[in-house]
Amino acid sequence: MRSSAAGLGLAALLLLAPTLSFGYDPQVHQRLTFFAAKALNRCLEGGDIPPLTPLQVRFIATSNMGLANSNPLVRFFRWSYFDAADGGSRKFLWLVNTRFSEHFEQLVMQLQNTADEAERYQDLGRIVSYVQLVSSPPRALPVYSARFWRWNFSDRFDRYRLDEAALQAALAADCQFLAEPPESYQEILQAVAADTVNAVRAPMDGLPTTWEPFWTPGNSAGEFGAYGPAGNNFGRKAEFRCSADTAKRCVLLKNDPLYAEFALHRQLAAVRGTAQAMYLFQRQANAAALNNHGGQHAE
Repeated sequence: MRSSAAGLGLAALLLLAPTLSFGYDPQVHQRLTFFAAKALNRCLEGGDIPPLTPLQVRFIATSNMGLANSNPLVRFFRWSYFDAADGGSRKFLWLVNTRFSEHFEQLVMQLQNTADEAERYQDLGRIVSYVQLVSSPPRALPVYSARFWRWNFSDRFDRYRLDEAALQAALAADCQFLAEPPESYQEILQAVAADTVNAVRAPMDGLPTTWEPFWTPGNSAGEFGAYGPAGNNFGRKAEFRCSADTAKRCVLLKNDPLYAEFALHRQLAAVRGTAQAMYLFQRQANAAALNNHGGQHAE
């Protein structure tokens, strides 16, 4: 009887799975990927590393969207939360794995062991999907966003608009993200996630608070945090105590400029992290091609 009830409960959750949000919308992933490819190619002009071709970008973007828009059953059993502890408790609701760490490692290994060029770019697309994901506070801290008992299935930050004009202007001629090229995809993922956590803990411009009233980190690395007094209201009007040791109230309006500024910086982090992953891939592929060419020439 108990197992039957548990089965019915799981079945009910799976029926809700198509409505659950597992991060950014697939179209947002695609746009972030295109912006990253454009920024990278601009920075590679005149250099030794070859730029991405339109076809390669399509392979990456399509695979990226595919992971974000994958089968609901697959997404339900491989949730999209970052594990900063890299090894703590990863179980929730029986067999459901709340962290994507293992899948990310599998993708990196798969990319390194795949010879087919198209498949390698598709693997890269899946890798950068996770890099983009950890630019979102509820994914990086992490904070569990689904509240079934309130009929709320996602974090409002993940659905916040992508201001393409502001993003394009902010990227401009910036190539600083390549100043210290990363050595691994894991390094890129961890750096973007850490930057997101730091952004949440940073002062909110013009108000005596941080962004922690929206997302409060857990007590230790890798532990789930929770929504603070501002609740899951990013982008909406929110009024809350500025801090626990004061009665002063902080107020953000619907579509407040502070929301737009915070979201823009997280989207920039997603684009730059994606461009770094693309650069790492192109750099390694170029080195392999030169080695092969040198070996053939020697023969």
